[in-house]
Amino acid sequence: MNDSPTSPVSDDVVELRPHSPASLEPLLRWKNDLEIRRLSDDETHTYSREQVAATLERWMRPSEEIVHLAIGLAGRAEPIGFLHLALIERAHQRCRLGIVIGEKELWGRGYGHQAVVRAVGHAFDVLGLERITAEVFADNPRSVRLLEGAGFVREGVMRESIHRDGRRVDELVYGLLRHEWSKGHK
Repeated sequence: MNDSPTSPVSDDVVELRPHSPASLEPLLRWKNDLEIRRLSDDETHTYSREQVAATLERWMRPSEEIVHLAIGLAGRAEPIGFLHLALIERAHQRCRLGIVIGEKELWGRGYGHQAVVRAVGHAFDVLGLERITAEVFADNPRSVRLLEGAGFVREGVMRESIHRDGRRVDELVYGLLRHEWSKGHK
């Protein structure tokens, strides 16, 4: 059973909602924005409209292993970003979180934090998971602050994990356990 929300889940301003065709144009912009790709993706090639449309189509299909959600603002049709709860393993009650706020003029306003808090709540309370991991490039301090601010604990480093801009970059591994989350959010 796909436990993806079918109606918006909002937190005053931020909404997590299923993707719709309204996600196509923003996704095309974000997937081809060099700064966003550099901070969030280990692939740095250009994406065609057809590739992004195929990705969006896949993201709109229900899945047992991944929940794709658009990050929106109340009253705004186009999303401001996206997130996923991926590699959902019911047997081990765990998944991996990924997030992108694509509208750069909205960076630093707390929307990413609100989205992560909502997604973590969904993972623990609706999906019944016990552990969430996230990986972030070591040269992305904004994402490090986002994860730590949401209660994630740094668990390790994957040294020289990717090759980008002519050099090797570490990835930091973060984790959050349900009991840690419950303590901080009661």
